[in-house]
Amino acid sequence: MDQKLKVIQNTAQNKTWVSFLNNNHPYTLLHWSIGGMDSVKKDVWLLQDEVTFETEEFPTLELAVNWIKENMEQVTDVL
Repeated sequence: MDQKLKVIQNTAQNKTWVSFLNNNHPYTLLHWSIGGMDSVKKDVWLLQDEVTFETEEFPTLELAVNWIKENMEQVTDVL
């Protein structure tokens, strides 16, 4: 699992986003600097559930990866 977390973190850092599966459920971790209808500026990392589109915001990539490590036990594929 630690190797998959390193791949997630490195890919997100290099491309500003990465998708992965947790227990066959798709998620995306992405950096959001500008978004929304009014171009809301943010410097956060979002973890998005690709089925429900619910998101969690994290101020740093490291905090996001730590949350994944603590809350997702079945990370299988990094897409």
